[in-house]
Amino acid sequence: MADKRYFLWTNDRNFNKEDFEQQRFFQVAEHNDLITKARHDLNARELKIMDYVVSKIKPEDEHFNVIQTSMYELSNVLDLKRSGRTYSQLAQNLADMRKKDVYIYSEEEKRVTMTGWFEVVDLWENGQVQLKINERFAPFLLKLKDNGNYTQYFLDDTVQLKSKYSILLYKLIREADKDNGKSIAIVQGSPDDFKQWLGAPKSYAYGYLKRDVLTPAIKEINLKIKDMDLELFQAKRGRSVTQVEIHNNFIRNRQFN
Repeated sequence: MADKRYFLWTNDRNFNKEDFEQQRFFQVAEHNDLITKARHDLNARELKIMDYVVSKIKPEDEHFNVIQTSMYELSNVLDLKRSGRTYSQLAQNLADMRKKDVYIYSEEEKRVTMTGWFEVVDLWENGQVQLKINERFAPFLLKLKDNGNYTQYFLDDTVQLKSKYSILLYKLIREADKDNGKSIAIVQGSPDDFKQWLGAPKSYAYGYLKRDVLTPAIKEINLKIKDMDLELFQAKRGRSVTQVEIHNNFIRNRQFN
């Protein structure tokens, strides 16, 4: 018998009146601690799903609203091929995100928040989806303009990137860009810092980190993100690399002689 998971769900249709192309240019805003101090194991698609959900938050929201969407909408906004198999994979992603832990360290409060991504996820046979972000994320996603310690970017940027390492490095570069591209943005840290930030295996020696994580991520970002021109630098003590810097050499409104 054919596996029903690989067919379009019953009465699959679009429930959203917004244009998908316009939605991809919604902005995602998140507290910098969520970028630099959160530890989690979301894969690339799950990172994009979270960015999509966060892009639905309005600056004036004081609490998380229930997000009404659909498999149809998710597939189109995330640039996925619509099929029963894709829908089943998205359903599994959402289920995994309900269970996966995230740890967020607050520098101001010297506190670690341990929570999951969603409070609830409801799925209908017709492809309709309803979900709500866990309320513990409120300090990191709501009323961000009150303290100004946040980073903003277009959903379309992360949707384009295929690797989770590319997505997480992209966010670090955006967070480091304090003057909106008027000078070179620099992300710097030890190899262990980069392994933590990008969710790379802890067992990786620097050679593997550079070959399998940093270099491919830099290459993909430079290829797909128009206002990023990343370059890697490293400092050694003896034979060991102790410091890594990634520069974004793209400067807005650069004057050429």
